[in-house]
Amino acid sequence: MMSKLKYLITLFLLLTSMAILPAADNDSIPENGDNILFFKDPRVDVLQKMYMRKTASKKQAIRVQVFQAATRDQIFDAKAQFSARYPGIATYVTYASPNFRLRVGEFETQNEAFKFMQQVKHYFPASFVIEEKGASEDKAKK
Repeated sequence: MMSKLKYLITLFLLLTSMAILPAADNDSIPENGDNILFFKDPRVDVLQKMYMRKTASKKQAIRVQVFQAATRDQIFDAKAQFSARYPGIATYVTYASPNFRLRVGEFETQNEAFKFMQQVKHYFPASFVIEEKGASEDKAKK
C-alpha cells in the first residue's frame, strides 16, 4: 500500500511540474511563433571583439609588384629608380628565398592598382597586381 502511495505522489508531482514549466516558459514566446528568443553567455561578446580586432589588423593590401631580383643591390637600385619617377608612393622591399621583391602602393581596389600598373609597365615591364594577405603597418616600409 505504501509503494502505491509513493507511486501516485511521484506521478502527481511529475504531471504538475510538466503542466507548470511550459506555462512559465510561454511568457517569452511570441504569439505568432516567428521569432526565436535565445540568451548567450556574455563571454561570447568578448571573444567576438577579440576576433574582430585580430582580423582588422590582418587586412589585405593591394599592391603592385614592380621588380624582383636575387641581390639586395639590384632591388635597391630599382627602388631608387621607382622613387625618382614616382615620389610619394610607398615602397616595400620583402625577401622570399631566393628573391627580393619590390612592391609599391596601398590601393583600395584592384582597379586602382591595375591603372597604376599600366603607368608603371613602361619602366618596369614585369609589373603585376598582388594582394598581400596579413599586410599591416609592421611590414618593412622602406
